[in-house]
Amino acid sequence: MAIDSNIWAKVSRGNKEAYGELYRYMYKRLYNYGAKFTEEYVILEDVIQETLLLVWNDRSVIGTLTYAETYFYSVFRNILLQRLKEHYIQTRKITETTEPEFNVEQVIIKNEHDLELKKRLEDSVKGLTSRQREVIYLRFYEGFSYEKVGSVLGITTKATYKIVARALERLKEIMLISLIILL
Repeated sequence: MAIDSNIWAKVSRGNKEAYGELYRYMYKRLYNYGAKFTEEYVILEDVIQETLLLVWNDRSVIGTLTYAETYFYSVFRNILLQRLKEHYIQTRKITETTEPEFNVEQVIIKNEHDLELKKRLEDSVKGLTSRQREVIYLRFYEGFSYEKVGSVLGITTKATYKIVARALERLKEIMLISLIILL
């Protein structure tokens, strides 16, 4: 489900009721997305508020967006990564990489009933890079097109296809190896 262009047009003209509807819709989506980056829920909620306020304040400058939802995710992602970096520096928990760590295996197997397959898939996803896990989350959980995923991550659509293909290929390899070991 995407943001209705009529609602976005009303928001860009300053309609507070339309903004309230947009706010409620995007809050849940951004929260679910951000929870894949961090368990620092106070920071997460602050960043969501900041993102939604920023969009409201800049609504007339932003104008008519082709992909308003993608814009929200891009702004949110950039702010969240910056806040997390600042937080980890302050708490001396920073690591060599600032790439987000995902528990995307939970997202991918949400409706999976076979517990053994679920466990194998969870183990396999851990073998992916954080970038691959992020792309898998946006593409398959959020249902974004490859173009939208690329836009959120600031990469080309072609690069998005490559990352997804490599991630799926790697998952197949890991799953096959784990199946062979079980036999």
